[in-house]
Parts: sequence; structure tokens; C-alpha cells
Amino acid sequence: MATSPTPISRNSLKIFKPELLGSSNEAGGQRTNNAVQSGQINELFDAISDIDHAQSSIEIAKAYPTLYTDDTGKLKQAHLFFSEPPVDSLVNVFMIESPALDDESRMSDMKEIIESSVNAGELIREGGPGFLVNQNSFSSDYLQSMYRFNDRDYWKTTYLQVGQVICITVEYTGVENADWPRKTHFAKVTKTSIVNGYVGTVSFEPPIPFATPWPSLNINGQTNCTKLRLSNTASPLKFHGVTKLTAAANGVNLAVGTTQLSLLPAITTILPKPGNTIVGGSENGDATVSQVIRKVINQPASEGTYSYTFTTPDLLTDDNGVLAISTVPTANLGGYTSYIQSVTIGTGNITVTLTSSARFNIPTLSLFYVSSYKYSLYSNAAPFPANKQLTVGSIKGRVVFDDANYAPQDVYEHVSADGNSGKLYDGTEHLATIDYLTGVVTPQVVSRGTFTLTYSGLVESSAAAAAGDTVAKFTLAVPNPLLESFYVQVERVSDRALISASADAQGVVTGAGVEGTITNGIVELTFSAAVDLITLRYDISDQVRQLPPAEIYGLNPLRIPNDGIVDMFRQWGTIALSHSQVQQVTGNIGTVYNIRENATFSDITDANGASLWTSENTHYTVNKAAGTVTINSDFAGFAAPFVLTDVISELALVSSFTSSSIVLAKPLSREYPIGATVASVQILGDLQARVGQVRDMTAWANNWDVDGDPATGNYNSVDFPIEVKNNTAVNEDWAFIMTSPTAFRCVGRRLGQIGSGDILNDFAPINPVTNSPYFILRKGGWGGGWQTGEVLRFPTFAASKPIMLLRNVQVGHSQITTDKAVLSFFGNES
Repeated sequence: MATSPTPISRNSLKIFKPELLGSSNEAGGQRTNNAVQSGQINELFDAISDIDHAQSSIEIAKAYPTLYTDDTGKLKQAHLFFSEPPVDSLVNVFMIESPALDDESRMSDMKEIIESSVNAGELIREGGPGFLVNQNSFSSDYLQSMYRFNDRDYWKTTYLQVGQVICITVEYTGVENADWPRKTHFAKVTKTSIVNGYVGTVSFEPPIPFATPWPSLNINGQTNCTKLRLSNTASPLKFHGVTKLTAAANGVNLAVGTTQLSLLPAITTILPKPGNTIVGGSENGDATVSQVIRKVINQPASEGTYSYTFTTPDLLTDDNGVLAISTVPTANLGGYTSYIQSVTIGTGNITVTLTSSARFNIPTLSLFYVSSYKYSLYSNAAPFPANKQLTVGSIKGRVVFDDANYAPQDVYEHVSADGNSGKLYDGTEHLATIDYLTGVVTPQVVSRGTFTLTYSGLVESSAAAAAGDTVAKFTLAVPNPLLESFYVQVERVSDRALISASADAQGVVTGAGVEGTITNGIVELTFSAAVDLITLRYDISDQVRQLPPAEIYGLNPLRIPNDGIVDMFRQWGTIALSHSQVQQVTGNIGTVYNIRENATFSDITDANGASLWTSENTHYTVNKAAGTVTINSDFAGFAAPFVLTDVISELALVSSFTSSSIVLAKPLSREYPIGATVASVQILGDLQARVGQVRDMTAWANNWDVDGDPATGNYNSVDFPIEVKNNTAVNEDWAFIMTSPTAFRCVGRRLGQIGSGDILNDFAPINPVTNSPYFILRKGGWGGGWQTGEVLRFPTFAASKPIMLLRNVQVGHSQITTDKAVLSFFGNES
């Protein structure tokens, strides 16, 4: 006779520990029957030591929220959240949700899951160089790749930016070669250089720790096995953290401390960057530094808005690529170019689109372009314009030799010491000298004979250049400037004397004949006398956020997107608001204490954190509607003092969020005070032990992913359902392999062989963790006709799911000696 499920109480919801806690690669694993004790500290994470605070730390733990009943009752929409964050502001806690986390996952698997957001992406070059161990650079030649279209060969060049993450891989098909195993190295570009407009180098960090095969090396009949790739960022992870209200809330708008936290510990280092210019500038080793001053215009950026249009009637473009410099507009958000998805030129305007990962910490979007109000294109096929001069660093030419045995060559300039003329080279030798003020080219006598040289460049007003400027506006060359490190020098036009100024911590710039401001990375200067902006140089220090190298915690910072800053909340995500109120109580029978009406949760705990709750109301009775707690015992057996806690809470849906606010889809049902916790909820779904599809096969080839033809025998799972219970079932695929027409052995996909039996008796293999059967297979379900080698298969599902928790400790001093984070586990009875 069927019995009704046992009512689900708070004692039915348990969180169990895994096989092994700690930081070893073997930590994690299957669920144990060792429950996390409510109210006890250091149950999943170790105590934070002085060393942890001194050098930072990361701990990762696995746990199993479980419906622990001796039946198959269902806990609907089980969910967890942090109802109380650590008191120590240097400590962060997260749950990391991933479909890749399963019962088998160990520490090495969990770290790979955390790193899974960044992977090898688009191919840059097939047949990269044969890297040596600890090599940290390669020729920019390898950024060129050839492709074929319409029976023609084309060359494509990939341009890398400093800070970009690239991948160096060893790839081939077939059996893995022991000498050249398949590997992937992630590296950040630290420098790109181009020499004389031609080949240069790309430097990266960290150096590659393994050698890679050279292009001609044959592995399994394949060459070009070293490949250069871009990285691809697409996070499959959800991060669940906790923050607090910074203002009381009762509607849809929540003001919170933050919606983002650092997944990894980080330190801030100060990196000086001296000698910056506001002209074209070059860190690429060019012999001639461009003196083109790009116009900069700005507009505020709003969180949640990813497309911005700038009015640019004066945009100058080089559609035919005749200049030595690029006139393509560029942009940055708060100094970061990595947040720019595209810059699109329209008619009289430019649209800048941000990436979905853009951060709005410095909410200023800057656009840089060459203005036709200041410059114009010139080709020496036309007469040199009056009252104009060529702009240094913009000239690009083409030389054609009279002797056809010498191929035509591109020509670039090297500026002379006096700055009034430039030397034109083709990469082999000095071909001619050009006068910037007149545009006249004077050929040199060269070994290849006479030639014709044509060129193009930018020209600007000679009078304007001579007169100088009294204002300057530019964006700092670093995204996180230390404002008080700003120091600027520029030549005064009248006497070529240097004038200088510096900034304070608020960004106020002062100096002799100079004043200005720095706001959101934008510098605006006013000069009392005209200056030559081409001579302007400034020093600034960048505050660089540094993540720990991979060897410290086993997590590669290059595979953690956005410098380790993650969103705790997301649109369409569920959050939990809660607020706890405590009062001290005593064990005086009959005493009534007031709590808030319709509190979601209430409990009395002793000095050791032990709960006095029982399903029989032995120690106290709660009247939720009236908002009272009545004492029923003298609390014998528990340690004073006693604390009564009542919690108000509710779940809500996120409509949108910014860095310091959350907007809900519907208003809250009640008011929550400042300091109430706001937590992202991880939804586990229904928890209930169950059996999946029962099927049979004629033969077993140890292939768990493929079913075969049906067996001659069958098992009647309709009239004799396979029995499981919430407190002992596991997530496993089972195979019953017939060793005779009546006998079988039982094998689990992950657990291996757990026993043997026959169709004449009930089969109930014992789960050693719980000392109860994994399942019960009744003898009455077996039909006749089973043959040796045939297989009965079915999966079982546990009433639990694994979760991954991470705690990090940032570098700093703390006076807090005892701290905790509270993880709450809820659901609804079916």
C-alpha cells in the first residue's frame, strides 16, 4: 500500500560536504553523508590566516544541497543565496553556476570551469613559428595570412593591440605525439613594433613555457601545427554574490553597494608613463613620429546604452590609403579601447558601438579623428598650395625606377634634425629629401639609377602652425590615471621657452601661464600665451590592477575576462532581499516576544549557534500572522546567551542594473531598511530522486552514449517500478549485463561494478555513503527470455545537485577575528 510522502521540514534540507575539502587537485568529488552544520564556522572554508590577509588567497569548495527524506517527495524550485555577507570588506564570496559542474568534478575541473570564459578563437596564422621554451616574442610577419578567393591569392594582416590576449596552440588530428603534445598558451600582448614601416616584432607575457613544432615538421602527415589565434570571450558562467541596500527600498528601484565584485584577489601598482604626446606619436619604433594632432570629442556614456552617435562634419578620411598614417577614427570608453565593438562612419556623423562587456566606471566616451578644419589631403601631382606646409609623419610615396629591373617601392619619411625637411627611404636606401614648407623633392644619386617619385601627405596652414594655440584638449594615455602624477611641458611660441604645470589629486592643473582640469581622463588646458602643441609632452602614472599569476592559485588571469570583475546580477535573474533582526531572549516559559509580522523565517539559537527549533515546537512557538514568539521550555541542554532572529525576505526579478543600482520588474511587497542584503539566487530546480528511461540492448560494448537493438528479454518497470529514495539515490547510469539467462552484474558508468545478482531475487545494492540501497530492483519485474550478454539500462537521479563556492581575500589589514557568510537553502513542498 502506497504511503504519502513525509512532510518536508527545515530538517529535510541539508547541505552535504564532498569527498574532499581543501585546495588539492583531488578536492571535490562525490557527495558524502557528512552534512554542513548550521551555525558553525569553517565548515567549507578554512579560517582566514594572517598570511591570507598579507598576500591574498582564493579558496574553492564544492557542496551538495540535498532534499534528505526517506521517500521520493519533491522540493519544488530549490534555490540558494547568501543571506549574509562577510563583515570583512576584504572578503568576497560567490557561487559559480555552470552546467559543466557535476558529481565527479574535482578541483582541477572546477578551475577549468572558472577559466572556461576565455578560449582559443579565430585563426590568425596557420604555420606559426617554432617557439622555444620561454620565448616571448615573434615577428610581425606571422600576423599575415593568405587566403584564396575567385582563383586569386589575397594577403590578410591582423593588427594586435597592447593588452590583447592571444593564443599559441599546437594543433593536429590523430594520435597525440609524445614529443609535441597538444597544448594552448594564453598570452597578453605587451608591445608591437614596426621598423621603417615594415617588419617588426610582437612581444607578449608570460613567455611560452613549452616548445612548439616548426612549420615544416610533420606530425601525423600534417605540417604547420603551430597556430596563432585570437582569444574568444563568451562566458557560460553565472556568478551569484551578495551586497547591501544603501537606502531603504519599497518599490522597484534598489540602491545597492555594488553589483560587481572581484572574482580574484588583485593589487594596484603604479606604472609611470613619461613623455606622452598629443600628436600621432608612436610606440612602434617608427623613424618618424607623426605630428598630426587628432581632434577629440566626448560625450557621457550611460550604463545600459551601447550605441552613441557623434556629429562630425569635419571628418577627413583617406579612402585610398595614400597617407603614411591611418585616418580611421578611434574611440575609447574611460580610456579602454577593449570596450569598443565598432566605429562606423556615416554621413556627417560617426556611430560608436560598445561591447556587451563594457564597464562604465569612467562614464566618458571619447572619439578621435583627423579634422578637415585643420588638415587636408595633398598629392604632388597637383601644385603645392599657398600658405600651407606638409605635416610631418604623414607622407607616403611611391618610387618607379627608370631601369625596369628594379621593382617599384613604397617610400616613407625620416624627419631631419632641424624639423624642416625629411629624408625619403624605400627600406633600402635614402632616395630623396623633401622640404615640408614647399613640398619640393630633391632626388639623391642612388645605385639603382634615376627614378620618378610621387607622394601624398597632409597639409595644414603655415600661419596657424606658426601662430600656435592657446588651448589644448586631449585624453590621457592611461585608463586609471593617478592625477597628482600629471606633469606637462610645452614650448611657448614667442621665445621657445618651456612652460610647465602639474595637477593635484582632484585634477586641478596649475602652473606658470597654464591652468586647466582633468575630468574623467580628459585634460583641458588654457595657456596665457600661444604654445606649440607639437612640443607638448606630459608624464602620467597609471594605476594598474594586477591579478595573481597562474602559478599562485592555479587560475590563469588571462582566462578571466574583464580583469576578474564579474557581475553578481543579470537581467531576468532572480534576487533575494532579506533583513535579519535579532534580540536576546531567556528560557522563561510563557514569555512572549514580538517579531515582525509575517516574518519569512525565525529561530532561536544558543551561544554555539545551535538551533532550538523542532517540528514539535518543543522550545518555542511562532505565530507569524501576529508577529509573536512564545517560549515553551527553559532551554535546558543549550548554552546561554540565546538570540531570537526574525527574517523578512522575498524574491524578485531583475529588469536592469547599473554598477550601484538594480531595477525590479515589479514593486516589493514591503519596505526593506538600509543595510538589508540583496543576493543573486542560484536556482537548482526541482529536487527529487527518480529513475530515468528503462531500456534494454542485445549486446554491451561499454559504450554509454549509444543504445543498441532491443534485447529478447524485458523488465516490466510499469508494474514493478524501480525504487529510489531522496536520501540515498545518486546521479548515475546503470547497466545490468547478463552473465547467464538469470544472472547479471551491475555496473555504474562512474562507480564501476557495484555488485551482482539474479532475476530470481530482489536486487538492492548498498550505497556505502548512506548504508542504504542505491535503488531496489524487484524480482517480479523480470520477464523471461534473457540471453547472456544482453543488457538492461536505466539512469537514476539524486535529490541533490552540486554547487561551487569561491571565497577570496584581498590584500589588506583586518581587525576582524571572527567572520562568516550565511548560505540559505529554500524550496517549496510539492
